[in-house]
Amino acid sequence: MRVPLPEAAKLLGTSPQGVREHMKRGVWDLGSVVPPKRKGGHWQYHIYRSKLDKHLGVERREDGTG
Repeated sequence: MRVPLPEAAKLLGTSPQGVREHMKRGVWDLGSVVPPKRKGGHWQYHIYRSKLDKHLGVERREDGTG
């Protein structure tokens, strides 16, 4: 399951731009960074709940609670 960038930023205590920069530089492995397909396009940041939880030290049960 993916997490919206603003929600991830709030949980991490930083700005959305901070999350983008850390992911782009490979400092935080929260998902995938997808470069634009064409000039002038937008970068995409796919943040996955499992990776975000691992980074935050949060354990979830298989039913999604925890």
